[in-house]
Amino acid sequence: MSDFIEDQKPIGVFEALEMFRSRPGDVTDLAHAKAPRTRDELASFVRKYFGMVVPQRALCPGHDSPLDYLAASFFGQHDLLVWANRGGGKTCMAAAATILDALFHSPSRIRVLGGSFDQSDRLAEYVRKILAEHGELISGKSTRQKVRLVTGSDIEMLAQSERAVRGQHVQKIRCDEVDLFDADVWRAVQFATRSAGSSRGSIEVLSTLHRPGGLMQKLVESAGRPGDGRPHGYKLIRWCLWDVIERCGPNRECACCPLQEDCRQIARQGSGFFSIDDAISIKARSSRASWQGEMLCLGVARDQAVFGEFHRGKHVRKLKWQRDWPTYRAIDFGYRNPLVCLWIQLSPAGSVNVIGEYIQSLRPITQHAAEILKRDRGPVSMTYVDPAGRQHEATSGAACTELLAAAGIPCSSRRSTIAEGLELIRAALCPASGEPYLAIDPSCTGLVEAMEAYHYGQPGRSPDDKPIKDGPDHAVDALRYFFVNRMRPKVSVGRANY
Repeated sequence: MSDFIEDQKPIGVFEALEMFRSRPGDVTDLAHAKAPRTRDELASFVRKYFGMVVPQRALCPGHDSPLDYLAASFFGQHDLLVWANRGGGKTCMAAAATILDALFHSPSRIRVLGGSFDQSDRLAEYVRKILAEHGELISGKSTRQKVRLVTGSDIEMLAQSERAVRGQHVQKIRCDEVDLFDADVWRAVQFATRSAGSSRGSIEVLSTLHRPGGLMQKLVESAGRPGDGRPHGYKLIRWCLWDVIERCGPNRECACCPLQEDCRQIARQGSGFFSIDDAISIKARSSRASWQGEMLCLGVARDQAVFGEFHRGKHVRKLKWQRDWPTYRAIDFGYRNPLVCLWIQLSPAGSVNVIGEYIQSLRPITQHAAEILKRDRGPVSMTYVDPAGRQHEATSGAACTELLAAAGIPCSSRRSTIAEGLELIRAALCPASGEPYLAIDPSCTGLVEAMEAYHYGQPGRSPDDKPIKDGPDHAVDALRYFFVNRMRPKVSVGRANY
């Protein structure tokens, strides 16, 4: 999540480059224009007909430029993943790519899905802005959400929903700010494209990366780079603030510039549209983590992660079951949400080793109990559970803890606040003195991902300051039950005599 001001007007190519827009007398009949054949022709085309000057050269090693995206989209037509900074022009780039598809890969059905109503409206505004000077392209009556062109192509711009995706077969789907997408909608998107004529069915994703463990982070981690030879999956295209920054003139001195530590004179080579003054203002009101994550594209901002102290290199390693160490189970109950069971060993020195996990949904407690018993490697000293497991269900009349006990799994629980349990886990990850005493076996993939993904809500929008319950909480809750039952510090305080 981010601590940027949410109602800030996005900085886009159109706003910053209005001076470059073609005068009405210079606009020729776009309906009869020839398709660009090269990257340079594409850059000239969007400047002449769309009034957009698109940055053509990446300034950061390993990055791409916005024109690289337009070229990959127009000439390649494969699945693309665009990771760009806030205000980096990705929404208006998507609008330009959409019109190019509708003109030259026609007839095509193109659906653009915004992560929110505001996002889809913003993209629709960009599409209308481009088409405003080319009325000869519009066929019939257009609406705020749908435009039909004389080429036979249809463009629909909607907020993400299952209704907008299911049962629809389109040639191109563009998803803007995918981190805001509902999981069911995203799954449905994968089945909604079909090839037609010269247009291959494909999906493009354009987003910032701001949510720990969110969809965008998972897509970035699994994506390939253009030209790396990978036959499947999304091709990653990335640009950051420096790749779209305006040129820094000689009137600015690096030594006293707030951007200096990150810029290192890169902006002296800039040819983009992002205002240096705006960049300075944004940095001044942002945390370091959000600035690096959302403007420099260095990875997800960790300032909203519940366990910012957690690092795979430090806390995840191969662990062996030790016969002489006590073993415990920790269970978080669930039906549609998964039931999670962790197997934890406690070393003589007090280190907590999570050696196994079981995560499964849509099963009755009796089946879970059988599976849990099969995975035991030896005697289990105790099973710690959610105190709510003692409550009797209205349908069966039995409590989860009673059903487990009947299957041979006696349980114990202890009431505590969420904050107390999380603080005990943090202390194990990064104690005030000494080495970390929590380690997780790499086979526990669900818990490892949960430790990275568990996050707080946006600042100012979560008044109770509690983590968001959107999936990763289940595995963390199971670990929390172990800590509040077994790892509460035993402190005795004596009264001194003076």
